[in-house]
Amino acid sequence: MRIDTNNKDNGVVLHPDGKIIGDGVPQFKQAVEKCIDSGVDWLIIDLDHVPLMDSSALGTVIAAFLKLQKKNGKLALVNAQSSILDVLAITKLDSLFEIHESMQSALESVGL
Repeated sequence: MRIDTNNKDNGVVLHPDGKIIGDGVPQFKQAVEKCIDSGVDWLIIDLDHVPLMDSSALGTVIAAFLKLQKKNGKLALVNAQSSILDVLAITKLDSLFEIHESMQSALESVGL
């Protein structure tokens, strides 16, 4: 799996590419934690090229949301594929996270 990052103002857009399951989760978790530990105010995770996430990957997203929330930061998901949207709906995480269909909408949600 490859993860690209785009720094913008006081935040980061993460672009993982590939399934975030099993052995790929630690790499994803490290990238997310590195962003948050750098002091960002917001994090957008672009899921356009992520066909599947396992429960550990979802746990990483939940932990990121909670860390950012503690410092009045924001986390948004964008371009999630239907398989991921289904999991988010079943687990009711769709009511916790901001989920956007376009990058423009996600960027506007964090104040850009």
